[in-house]
Amino acid sequence: MLDKNNERDGRSDRERPIRPANDLASLGDREVPLAPAATDVLNRWLDGEGPEPTGLRGDAARAVDFWKKVGEETERRRHMVTPSHLQERIMAALPPLEITPWYRKDVQMSAMYIIAGALAIFALGILVARLI
Repeated sequence: MLDKNNERDGRSDRERPIRPANDLASLGDREVPLAPAATDVLNRWLDGEGPEPTGLRGDAARAVDFWKKVGEETERRRHMVTPSHLQERIMAALPPLEITPWYRKDVQMSAMYIIAGALAIFALGILVARLI
């Protein structure tokens, strides 16, 4: 039930046998280069860094078809122009823009703001009178 996790097994460093070098190499925890994933190839193509992916299967092939259609549709809509008669109708339907200067606009304040402002001016007047 209890495992001995002590690597020395109760022996000193001098008593332990040294592992051969080829034993360490066969452990299997070395890096293995992986082939680029389909999403990686697709993302590089979408970023303009690689050629159009071919030979993909499943979801990756559907994603390539989808992004091709999106690119074609965007290019088609990029060249669309609103007809002049429609643009004139839209502009005519907009309400006229009335620009009034800030000093001619109506000022609306609540009673609390007016009272607070009056008290602030009164306190400032008392402070100035004491300093003089």
